[in-house]
Amino acid sequence: MNNKISFFSIFILLLSQPFLFRSFSTQLPLKLWYKQPAINWMTSALPIGNGSLGAMFFGGVQTEEIQFNEKTLWTGSTTSRGAYQNFGNLYFDFPTHVASSDYSRELSLDDAIGRVSYKSGNIAYLREYFASNPDSVIVMRMTAPGKSKKLSFNIRLTDAHTGIKTFERNLITISGKLDLISYEAQVIVRNEGGSLTFSSDQITISDADAVTILLTGATNYNPKTASYLSGTASELHNLISERITKASSKGYSALKEAHLKDYQSKFSRVKFDLDTQLPNVPTDELVRSYNANPYLDILCFQYGRYLMLGSSRGIELPSNLQGIWNNSNSPAWQCDIHSNINVQMNYWPAENANLSECQLPYTDYIANEALKVDGSWQKMANSMNCRGWTMKTQSNIFAYSDWRWNRPANAWYCMNLWQHYAYTLDKDFLKKKAFPVMKSACDFWFDRLTKDAAGKWEAPNEWSPEHGGWENGTAYAQQLIWELFSQTLKAAKILNVDTSYISQLTDKLSNLDNGLKIGSWGQIREWKVQQDVKGNVHRHLSHLIGLYPGNQISYFQDSLIAEAAKTSLISRGDASTGWSRTWKIACWARLLDGDHAYKLIKAAQNLSYVSKVTYDGAGGGIYENLLGAHPPFQIDMNFGITAGITEMLLQSNLGFIYILPALPAAWPNGNYKGLRATNNFTVDLKWKRGLPQHAIIYSGSGDSCKLYYPSIRLKSIVDEKGKNLTFVQKDNNQIVFPTSKGRKYTLKFVNIISSIRD
Repeated sequence: MNNKISFFSIFILLLSQPFLFRSFSTQLPLKLWYKQPAINWMTSALPIGNGSLGAMFFGGVQTEEIQFNEKTLWTGSTTSRGAYQNFGNLYFDFPTHVASSDYSRELSLDDAIGRVSYKSGNIAYLREYFASNPDSVIVMRMTAPGKSKKLSFNIRLTDAHTGIKTFERNLITISGKLDLISYEAQVIVRNEGGSLTFSSDQITISDADAVTILLTGATNYNPKTASYLSGTASELHNLISERITKASSKGYSALKEAHLKDYQSKFSRVKFDLDTQLPNVPTDELVRSYNANPYLDILCFQYGRYLMLGSSRGIELPSNLQGIWNNSNSPAWQCDIHSNINVQMNYWPAENANLSECQLPYTDYIANEALKVDGSWQKMANSMNCRGWTMKTQSNIFAYSDWRWNRPANAWYCMNLWQHYAYTLDKDFLKKKAFPVMKSACDFWFDRLTKDAAGKWEAPNEWSPEHGGWENGTAYAQQLIWELFSQTLKAAKILNVDTSYISQLTDKLSNLDNGLKIGSWGQIREWKVQQDVKGNVHRHLSHLIGLYPGNQISYFQDSLIAEAAKTSLISRGDASTGWSRTWKIACWARLLDGDHAYKLIKAAQNLSYVSKVTYDGAGGGIYENLLGAHPPFQIDMNFGITAGITEMLLQSNLGFIYILPALPAAWPNGNYKGLRATNNFTVDLKWKRGLPQHAIIYSGSGDSCKLYYPSIRLKSIVDEKGKNLTFVQKDNNQIVFPTSKGRKYTLKFVNIISSIRD
């Protein structure tokens, strides 16, 4: 066969491959939808949120239930843990809607709007719900499209506590006080046409054309004060009243427009397509019967980004074990801030999935508490005669921390601070927030570490969450301290801090036990003294922090250590609770095994209906509303699957951009837009038959771009002005090219034609 192909033949071949010309922005509509109302809050209700204020809607026909939360509504104080609380429930009663047809309940991820539609009699009804970040309200809209005077229903508001409820024409208020904080919520009703009346327990709408209901709530919590309070109950009332009055004056169209502009500008940064078709089945059936459909992978990936925007904006407080959504006053594990994996995992996809600003409530929280003079975290360090700060495992929003010591959590928290800098190169953030906190954590370990028999620094009396005994130098502690020292050293050099401190930190790092010891059956040793048990399937991978989310274990650095990590992963097994399965996705991606990572994606998408606490791996997976099942619901699983899929598509933790590092055979064709890499790069990529075809790289800071792919061959790199750029083929697998700040570069791969001919 003639190896030469004419230009005309190539042109015809390219035209016959429409996928190659699909826009990077192409993505199927993203929505969860169902043919029936939700019955169970945890497994089937659908979440909306604006970062701090959130709700779950059920979609009932005769009675609709909207359960709502606000991130700071906690019992407890600075001396007792308490628990995250349900705020209340809003009910809409439609007495005449006894029977219905053409029912649909959906949540659109593209616009963050929930919808319920159905017919009762011969009248079609539509409800729309969204949580507005710009206006700090939950917006609910009732219409009968094309009809007038068809809306008649009752509105009830219940307090999940024993507060005071008042009615004032079209306004309902609930207010009260918990252990420490005061709270208030208001609901205002605006009817278009018809009439509105109120009684001692409800508002009644009769014969309206349309109705808009606004809900907002808050507390007087303030993370920056010593008391964690700011303002009186009266001042809180004025704040809530001003907020809802201002939002109400705008009207529904203006509220919706502001919401869409705000939300879509962030969510739409990332597109993900796997060259598949939109399945014509509801989401519960998709999970139950069509688990292998690639659309489910796309949906789960983007659902994590949706939930992050919904639970981590606004006040300087991280999302909790359930994000912000909780219908109980005694939730599992108090819905707390859990420091030995869960809160960190909530933010794994923040940077690389292009929601960097959603990381800030967490990093600001860390900076507030770590640097608070005589604050709880500093007092815990002082109790051990150490400088700096540390904590225990379970924490409330008032910095009270209890259960077991988790001293290395300070190092783990600092990883998130460094990540924000590594992706944004925000030197001001590094100088003013990250470095002071990181240095203070280092000070703690400077005072805490002791020498082992070999003269290496080790952390005394630590454990491997959440099992085994306590001993010196556990892999969990040592690997985290290694990450802390190495990242703080990089920060110190970037900021040109005092050379004596750099020397001190360099010495500590060079003489630190790094927690990477290969055991008798080829594993990474979890403990120095205790024997690792082969086949131990515990859910925590505490001795593999250096693999993910850390940066110490890689085939690029030490293949023997990487193989030992693989042996440990195999020993742990694939079955586990929801969040643990998604942690393993990222670990296998770092080991460049996309097919094993994909196998775990499918395991993580196991349909679960278990809502009680269990550590049995059989109950782990997702509910029909796609929320993560530990069980019960824990949102870290949702963020973990987004982070894991991102690691399969793009890695940059070692200083170079590795495209498609763990692409599974199940995703032969696809494209993504907007994934982020360290050094402030953004990457768009298309691939076909497992091979990269076309990439666009955006340079946010003007650094040199190092791009890695096995046997990489580029046809050209063209800047946005159409000029061909000279690049260096550093080795068989890596190219390097210069960039300018704010410019984009289009890369075409040589294998574009050969892949078509295969």
